[in-house]
Amino acid sequence: MNRSFLQHVNRLKMIIYRYDGIAVREKEILLLSVRNTIWKTDKALLEYHDILLFLVAHPENNKIRKLAEKELLRISSWCKKQKFRPGLQDSGLPFTHMIARYSHDLLIWLNHDKACSVQIDSYEETGTDLNSLLKPTLPAVLHNEISAGQDNHTLLDNLGIHRRDRLSFLLSEFSKLNRLPYVKDLLWDSLKCFVDIRFRHKNYSRSYNRIPVKEIFYQSALFKHFDHDALLGKPIPRPSLLNEVQRSGIIEVIKRSQVLMMRETDPSSYMDENSLRVYEMERGVCIAIYGIQASRQLVFESYIGYTLFKNGLPGAYGGSWVFGRTAMFGLNIFEPYRGGESGYLMFQVLRVYKQVFGLTYIEVEAYQFGYDNPDGIRSGAFWFYYRFGFRPIDKRLDALASKEYRRIKTNPDYRCPEKVLQQFTASNIALQLGSQIPLSVAELTGKITTLIAKQFKGDNTAAVDKAVSIFCKQVKLPGQFSEAEKQVLDEIALLALTGDIKDRERSLLLLEMIRVKPHDPYRYNKIVHRLFG
Repeated sequence: MNRSFLQHVNRLKMIIYRYDGIAVREKEILLLSVRNTIWKTDKALLEYHDILLFLVAHPENNKIRKLAEKELLRISSWCKKQKFRPGLQDSGLPFTHMIARYSHDLLIWLNHDKACSVQIDSYEETGTDLNSLLKPTLPAVLHNEISAGQDNHTLLDNLGIHRRDRLSFLLSEFSKLNRLPYVKDLLWDSLKCFVDIRFRHKNYSRSYNRIPVKEIFYQSALFKHFDHDALLGKPIPRPSLLNEVQRSGIIEVIKRSQVLMMRETDPSSYMDENSLRVYEMERGVCIAIYGIQASRQLVFESYIGYTLFKNGLPGAYGGSWVFGRTAMFGLNIFEPYRGGESGYLMFQVLRVYKQVFGLTYIEVEAYQFGYDNPDGIRSGAFWFYYRFGFRPIDKRLDALASKEYRRIKTNPDYRCPEKVLQQFTASNIALQLGSQIPLSVAELTGKITTLIAKQFKGDNTAAVDKAVSIFCKQVKLPGQFSEAEKQVLDEIALLALTGDIKDRERSLLLLEMIRVKPHDPYRYNKIVHRLFG
């Protein structure tokens, strides 16, 4: 039978998650015959491309993997010969382009990446004009130009900035505000500048943006049914020993994976590269975790990002907000892999976080399963977490979920109504691994807010000054603080004042937190354990 390209794709979609002998053989036949057909629409090509990514990440055997790789190469070669096609814009395919907005820091990094070119595409009409934004950075002698009320393009023309240099010029100007990172972010975001990113090398694509692997994992089935409690308790391997070239390569893949999906997370954009740890897990899974630069860190907790790789391909990303034994957790599976081993991948990530940071309580925000997220409701994401032991924090909703789950288990035809799934989004859900719920950051900040309101009548400056003065006398501070340490000093001093911490042992632990937090989130969290149990 001579199938068309679309018929091949549709058949592959039907059997992609099957790993029995008949399906494996049919996949091989389809991949052999589809190479003699050509796609007629960009939509069909994109659908096929993502099927190939799944097959490369979850191959049954070397033949299927090689056939899928050859087809990815055929797509790449075809894309290289094309002029820019509107249907492939923002697709992340080789030699295509995308138009998007990114943070100043990520664009600085992108602008130095020789595998792509980046130029300003446009400014959103509702954005703040450059006349206002450049006033704090341009020399006073040029203020006449920015006082003339010109549009952005005319202003840059009059300043003599060539079109190809305009992004570099603006990035340089805003870099003058690096000492005030959140002010810089606010001003850059208000510009609402869209950039055009053109990919010059095939490696800058969703097809080939990968980390090297020592050995490909071939699987005989998708791992959907497993003992998640046993997996969480299974000791993780030691982090990989990386040389500078390996470390830089992994960081490059992590950052590119976000750009290619038109996403951005703080840990990837503002990564503390020295904090990167990579864990080689089972079944072709590799997990990279990483902290955030000192100037971007949150109060008390550590924002630790992750990227999960399957046979070298980025398969999932997210982060966790860690404090002692408790953490908030967010999971995002890249679209080509959502029908595969999502639960197993999530628990491999949770296993790393649990054991690296000693977690006993992991909470997931309601957005992940439907709050202000229609896809989460339609997909029934709540039950994905529920099946793995997550429960609503609200007792009434917990009882409702238990009742609904019994219905689901006893009646295969029963479907939980969307209005009930909406009700569940009124509460976060949590996986409790210990007998007690540990202290949370919200509890600490709540106590500090109450203290400032009652004792200092809401005067934050007076509260910080008083707390720092008392703390410094208490611990008889030796030496000087760096700028990053001074930022931590304020929050730790307030913590000491609120908790009435005066004994020498705990005061020295607080001092150690100040010294460690800016550059070592792993050691910092161990100190939190010692202080709060």
